[in-house]
Amino acid sequence: MNIRAQISMMFHLDKCIGCHTCSVSCKNIWTDRQGPEYMWWNNVETKPGTGYPTQWENQEQYQGGWKKPEGKEKIELPSTNKVKGLANIFHQPYLPTIDDYYEPWTYKYEDLFNAPASDDQPTAKPISLITGDEIDIKAGPNWDDDLGGSPIYASNDPNLEAISEQDRQTLFEIDRLFFFYLPIWCII
Repeated sequence: MNIRAQISMMFHLDKCIGCHTCSVSCKNIWTDRQGPEYMWWNNVETKPGTGYPTQWENQEQYQGGWKKPEGKEKIELPSTNKVKGLANIFHQPYLPTIDDYYEPWTYKYEDLFNAPASDDQPTAKPISLITGDEIDIKAGPNWDDDLGGSPIYASNDPNLEAISEQDRQTLFEIDRLFFFYLPIWCII
């Protein structure tokens, strides 16, 4: 391959304040058609946390990254080789499913505009963009952003499995003081 041009971009991690300006503007530009509503080409995650799609850094589940087999000089992709590639030519069995992302939704805004006058505030019910039915929202992108008020999301971070319980508790004490925001591109 004769590469004649390249493009380079970067996030300055020291300046990221987790405001999602980059996420929302990118979302509005690249996924404004029917079908890719669950996709976020750009996302800012709070670390520690499970991320988006949920547990995307879990290399055992998604078979991502590279591995160097013992006795070999070259690194390999664990999710594919010539045999696996041929067997799964039209299907990648380790990709996240819609359940790992979230069911995209909108709101039934006509309930707000057409509500009769009453003492109660009208509400807009969430509607699935996949089925068109009313749904109970269980998760979404950045559901654990700033831990969503719960340390449970941080404790489920797959990157923390290798550290001791005491080190985890120390990390969570530090995390009560500040967050580390990790901007990521190309999350689909």
